[in-house]
Amino acid sequence: MKKLQIMILNAVSIAVLAMPAAAIVLTPEAGVNVTSSYAKVVGGKVVYEKSPTAYSSASFNKILEAYGLRLNKEAVGGVPTSYAQVGGDKVVYNEIPVAYEPVAYHSIFTSYGLQLTPENAAKANLGAVDYADVVDGKIVFVKIPTAYDGEGFATILSAYTLATEVATATATVSGVATKQVTQVVDSDQDGVADADDACPGTPLGAKVDSRGCWTLNTDYLFDFDKSVVKVQYYPYLDELVDVLKKNPDLKVEIQGHTDSTGTNIYNQGLSKRRAMAVFSYITKKGIAASHLGTVGFGEEKPAYSNDTSEGQAKNRRVELNPIQ
Repeated sequence: MKKLQIMILNAVSIAVLAMPAAAIVLTPEAGVNVTSSYAKVVGGKVVYEKSPTAYSSASFNKILEAYGLRLNKEAVGGVPTSYAQVGGDKVVYNEIPVAYEPVAYHSIFTSYGLQLTPENAAKANLGAVDYADVVDGKIVFVKIPTAYDGEGFATILSAYTLATEVATATATVSGVATKQVTQVVDSDQDGVADADDACPGTPLGAKVDSRGCWTLNTDYLFDFDKSVVKVQYYPYLDELVDVLKKNPDLKVEIQGHTDSTGTNIYNQGLSKRRAMAVFSYITKKGIAASHLGTVGFGEEKPAYSNDTSEGQAKNRRVELNPIQ
């Protein structure tokens, strides 16, 4: 298969039958709504085109909507500016065909609420369509702008699943005001509870996760791969504000974390942006900035295994570390 600056692919026939059971699919009923350069419905079945096509974002959005996906204006910041921008109260798409690098397609898919795990990427054999490979348990995207045919895109999309929210167990810490409670668990999963596993002291009114750490699970606060706090979860941060007001001498470092999907550099930036989003919210609620610090650790400090979707969801978290 010859690679050009913009790759033209004849996607190999990796049967969509081999995709993960939870993969999103295009039904014949919805397939009639997509452009014919992507797929057609023949005899009640979806037949994908085999001619590589660079789509305009307006056309690509219609394809993704046929899969039941939608790009909210709050998520537009996660896509390339050439793909969509917010105009007034609407998402504005363009009519210019563009072939993106796979990592840019990935940012588009995640902005529509999808997620890609190393396990699913490996099962789908995305390397065969020059989209991504899994190396040492991490997804590594091809770095060449690529136009895929309909069959290629169908293979890629079938590896993605809808981002899910995974609840973590919580327990209320009791005691007198400013009492510090320390719990030690094997958070680095080395089989030994040691100094590296110690959760910081937790003040009155705080809630801890199943590891005993004062944690905000970011699947609640943010959409997958995003750093804008969702309005419906403001009460989670209001609880944090309440804890800080009950402990006026407490100083806290807001620590952002991600799962292992994506590059180290990208994940470090995402984790920092999430920490800053929490910082911004609680300072607007009256908490002094001098009592707060922020840091992004990216994927460097997983609390759970990244080998499962559930573990990855739990690793997308913000931890609160008392520094006094």
